This record gives sequence, C-alpha cells and structure tokens, in this order.
Amino acid sequence: MEPCTAIGCYLESQGGLVSFPLVTLAGLADGVNPCAIGMMVMLLGYLIVFAKKPHKVLQLGSLYIGAIFITYLVVGLAFYSTISQLQELIATSLVNKVVGTILGLAAFIMLKDVVWPNSPIHLRIPGITKGKLIKLIETASMPSVVLLGILVTLFETPCSLPLYVGTATVLANAGLPLALVISYFLYYNFLFVLPLIIVLVVVWKGKQIIELKEWEHKAEKWMKLSLGLLLAVIASWLMFF
Repeated sequence: MEPCTAIGCYLESQGGLVSFPLVTLAGLADGVNPCAIGMMVMLLGYLIVFAKKPHKVLQLGSLYIGAIFITYLVVGLAFYSTISQLQELIATSLVNKVVGTILGLAAFIMLKDVVWPNSPIHLRIPGITKGKLIKLIETASMPSVVLLGILVTLFETPCSLPLYVGTATVLANAGLPLALVISYFLYYNFLFVLPLIIVLVVVWKGKQIIELKEWEHKAEKWMKLSLGLLLAVIASWLMFF
C-alpha cells in the first residue's frame, strides 16, 4: 500500500477536519434519495388509508427506520473494509481512479434524470423488486416491516450506493483511527435516516399523506440534482487529487 495519496495525506494532516463536512454533506444528500423516502411514504400511507392502523404509524415507522439504519451501517463498514483491503493489495491511486470513474458515471445518470427523466437508464429500485416490496407493506406487521427496511436498504443501492462508496473510499484514504471511522459512519447513517425521521414525525402529527406524496413528487428532481452534483465532486476528487 502506498504511504498515502495527496487527499489522504491532507486529510490525515488535518486530523479528519476535512472529512467531517464531507460526511455531513454526503449523509444529508444521501438521506434525501427518493427510494427510501418513497417506500416510507407508501408504508405510512398504507397503514393510515388501507390498513386503518394509524395508531401503528409511530411503532412500525420506527422499526422501519431502525432496520434501515443498522443494515446501512453494516453495508458501509463492509465497503470500508473491502476498499481498505484493496488498497493493501493494489495501488491506492488505482483504486481511487476506478471508484472515481464509477461515481462519475453514476453522477452523469443522476444528473441526466433531472433534464431527461424519460430516458431508459435510471438509478432506482427495479420495478419487479418494488412490486415485491409493496406486498411486504401490505402485510403491515412488525417482522414484515423490519424485513422491508432491510430489503429496501439492499435494493435501493442504485440510488444510494455510489455516494456511500465514495464516502467510504475517502475515509479509507484519510488514515484515520478505526474508532473515528466508525463514529463517522454512525454520524453518516444518522443523517441518512434523518429525513425518514422527519417524515415519520410529520405524518404522526397529522400531516395528510397525499400532501406528502405531492411534495415527494415535486422534490424528486432536486433530490437527484443534489445527489448528482455531490457525486460529481467526490468522483473528481478521487480521480484527480
């Protein structure tokens, strides 16, 4: 493994100060991805409108968010470990360029959706998979909601994975102590589920689902724009610095 790259040396010399704003921006941008929020709105809408279980909104919504938090944390630490091991076997700069190229492609697709939403290639949960997830929503039980959170996290990877991998790569480059890295991942994942917590509280307080669905539809373009721009920044950072 190379001693450190330019970005890695700088991050290490700054004691991780650069990593904190990066993780903050990435976590917030990743959290507003349309996949997890869309499923959350569908789950709460089903509980209120079809299952007639508004009293279950807080309990099942919290379980869904908790399942997503834990699953995404495990996925992130696994990616961090994998990238760190690859850097032990392969030149760090090569790993950065490969990851940066993939992130650049993902950024292009995400930004393309903003101006050309009807194009054939998208970063989102496949339609067939989404149908199966909806069947879990219709069960509306504690085990099914936990399973839904786990599966949504795994299957929403086209939406969120590029940004998460980019952040994990930057942290792997930073030369930070493992305890600090884990703290960053905990912080990132809190920011990732923060929009879901807000949606849950808003619905629990009586906000109409149809209004929330309309907001989600209107905000989807801006969600993709923020994700795409941040992906482009991280991709450029990994490839050229």
